[in-house]
Amino acid sequence: MNLLNEIAEAVINGDSEKASILAKQIVDMKVIDLNEAILNGLNRGMAKVGELYEKREYFLPEIIVAADALYDALAVFHPYLKTQLQKYKATVVIGVVRGDIHDIGKNMIKIFLETAGYKVIDCGRNVSADIFIGEIKKHNAEVLALSTLMTPTLDSMREILDLLKHEGIYEKLKIIIGGAAPDEKFAAEIGAIYLKDPNAAIQFLDTYFSGGQT
Repeated sequence: MNLLNEIAEAVINGDSEKASILAKQIVDMKVIDLNEAILNGLNRGMAKVGELYEKREYFLPEIIVAADALYDALAVFHPYLKTQLQKYKATVVIGVVRGDIHDIGKNMIKIFLETAGYKVIDCGRNVSADIFIGEIKKHNAEVLALSTLMTPTLDSMREILDLLKHEGIYEKLKIIIGGAAPDEKFAAEIGAIYLKDPNAAIQFLDTYFSGGQT
């Protein structure tokens, strides 16, 4: 097994110690580009974690330890990375909408977004529309990710989209929604994109921000 496969497996298995050791080997050997190690090693491992979650073979604890392994390896790479390799794909403002305090799903997609190379501004839970708007403007975000578990708080999502349009920043954003309550029909009604799980969100955003815009 080559080093890229090994470090991907370390992430999948949530083995922080092994991921760090392999990262140091990659740095010391100087035969693998670090960007390649991140993309086809660490990120590939995390993508597999997403697939396992989608199949219900992995759950939140496994995702957290896998992310820890990835972050530990990145910490080894960080001093050796060129400046241009540290740029984020995009900035995402994320949060659970007003009236809902269930944030497990939001926390999970945050992990996937961060490990996939996105800058994430986490607004937390029970977040009002004006706070989302303020954070989008403050950080010049390209993506807004909204979550809710409960059907009554779908109105909060609608309120946010209405305010975005009123403020004239709706067209500048990719707006993705998820959670147990919304679906594709509701997303179409309010002008957002429904994505069923973190893996789907990463695939959609990666396609958009790599130039395959839709």
